[in-house]
Amino acid sequence: MACPECDYLQQVEDPTRSGMVLCIRCGAFLRKSNRGSMDAALAWYLAALILFALANAFPLLSLHLHGTVQEASIPGCATLLADLGWPWLSAVLITTVILAPTVHFSGMVYVLFQIRRGRQSPWTARIFRMVGPFQAWGMAEVFVLGIIVSYVKLSSMAEVVPGPSIYALGGFILVAAAAITSLDAGTLWEALGPSPAHPAPLPGAVTALQAALVVCPTCGSLSPLRPRTRCPRCGATLHSRKPESRERTWALLLTAIILYVPANILPVMQVVSLGRVEANTILGGIIYFVESGSWLLALIIFIASVVVPILKIAILSFLLISEHYRSAWRPDQRARLYRLTDLVGRWSMVDIFVVTLMVAMVELGNLATIAPGPGAVAFALMVVATMLAATSFDPRLVWDSLEPTHG
Repeated sequence: MACPECDYLQQVEDPTRSGMVLCIRCGAFLRKSNRGSMDAALAWYLAALILFALANAFPLLSLHLHGTVQEASIPGCATLLADLGWPWLSAVLITTVILAPTVHFSGMVYVLFQIRRGRQSPWTARIFRMVGPFQAWGMAEVFVLGIIVSYVKLSSMAEVVPGPSIYALGGFILVAAAAITSLDAGTLWEALGPSPAHPAPLPGAVTALQAALVVCPTCGSLSPLRPRTRCPRCGATLHSRKPESRERTWALLLTAIILYVPANILPVMQVVSLGRVEANTILGGIIYFVESGSWLLALIIFIASVVVPILKIAILSFLLISEHYRSAWRPDQRARLYRLTDLVGRWSMVDIFVVTLMVAMVELGNLATIAPGPGAVAFALMVVATMLAATSFDPRLVWDSLEPTHG
């Protein structure tokens, strides 16, 4: 097979029961051993889907203050944001916390059920391909961190009681992790259909591109390199390199840099209490936790909201500049830097989830009200832009400077 991150051709053996296979050149993940059967994976995914439905059906938290009770649920937060005139924040919450997990886990249940019945078809493979990207945009675990931060903030002003959805959401995260790790995607693709035959690599070729082959970014199969090629197994469009990768990544990266300024200067949240308006920025929230003695939460917010965005922007800029000048400096280290951006990017969304929960919980009329600020919209869009920039960048460009020819 060819590594999807460096294009290197290599023979891959089946991993041992407790192991995994990494690319021998760049260290990217290729295959892992299966920890259970298809039936066990189906049970895990179905259990996760049920728990997620329960997490959306009941309140997450309830605020008790002077005889007034205010409850917040996941759908309720999204609806309230839309009603208050913040559709962008509502859309981000719906996409990352409701839509992405629902599509991914319901799609996986369908695919595994079809395999179990022995009725998989080309449509089954295409559905598996389409639901895959939704896994990266599901942020239930980041939302739980936002719940913890909100709980600490609200506990200082009123009694906060966890709702049944808290336990369902916690169970969903654990069961979802078990479901995702229980089955290797490569094994699932083999169950959906064998990898198509391809011509033998050209003598001396070390990459798929040199061998006139192209690796499918979805199912990993190799196909002859031709214009407008589609993978015969999963139907994905095949390219030797992502089209306009440099241009798209630069555009999204510059967008994120522009948005980073208002995201940190403008208030992300406005608190109205007894006619007094107090605007809170991201830095103000960090200072609040420091002054209240919650050093750990202050550190978490600082890393997620300040360090991670700067780190992603710096790493992607470095990768683009080094690729532009065809630098041969430590491509293995640059590959690790790219994987780091993909790993930590989602956690920057924790501040947005804190804002949405605070807005839903503190809606007490003249007594106290919390509303989102323009900085929250800028910050949410900045996080989305950095995640899209990381997705648009083709890591194989890092290695192309080592090859005599590249596309």
